[in-house]
Amino acid sequence: MTVKKQELIAAGFTSKDVERIKRYQATGESQERVLKNLAGYFLSVAWLTGGMTMTTLLTAIFGSASHVISCVVAVIFLLIVLLLVMPVILGYKSWKLMRSQISDSGHHG
Repeated sequence: MTVKKQELIAAGFTSKDVERIKRYQATGESQERVLKNLAGYFLSVAWLTGGMTMTTLLTAIFGSASHVISCVVAVIFLLIVLLLVMPVILGYKSWKLMRSQISDSGHHG
């Protein structure tokens, strides 16, 4: 699955995003693999955020005030680190593109 630059831009990628994808491809990975990796980063952050939210809610329900405060501070710190380290927005665009490619081709997995 090779996607042309015009298709990437039509899917919501900016020119800067396309250049970042090309930089990732310069490491020897195929475009499909790069897009799958980026989509995987987005899904990882989404699941981690959901897990941290559930942990925070359970701490708020069952924990003491000091536990809640420390949990919220830890979650905020971890989210900031995740957002700075992982290309989440580019990952979301890749995930959305991969889903549209799958639904366009009629494959479901």
